[in-house]
Amino acid sequence: MKTISLKKVIVLFLFSLLICCSKGKEQKKSENVTIERFKKEILINGNVNAYNKLCIYYLKSTFHNELLPYSILMADKYNHGDACHDIFVQLIGLKQAPKSQKYDVSIFNKLNEGEKNYVLFYLKKGAKLKNINCIVVLKELGYSYN
Repeated sequence: MKTISLKKVIVLFLFSLLICCSKGKEQKKSENVTIERFKKEILINGNVNAYNKLCIYYLKSTFHNELLPYSILMADKYNHGDACHDIFVQLIGLKQAPKSQKYDVSIFNKLNEGEKNYVLFYLKKGAKLKNINCIVVLKELGYSYN
């Protein structure tokens, strides 16, 4: 029976570690390229599918509010109702405790007047675009969407 020398074990371990690390870097690089492609599609074409995928990516990320500029663009330039609601969720999220999983509509009352008007503008715009989430939030807040 042959015994494997300690040097061989260490070399095999280091080699396998090197392969695993390089695969992780490649996956991260590939993911970054994909995210940048989604951002470009949103900026140039208002691609709703790319926006939805970017939303999912940032939902899993610790950088949730990096989606905000893309939401504003989609709402303003491309009249995307979901983006109008996303603006509300993201701005409310800024006022919530960190790591909160679900936004709390009552936080709206903690916003200053400028923030409230800004959020209401997008909620009403989303409601006019027939976005059900915006309509529901407006009703919960006691505002008309007509």
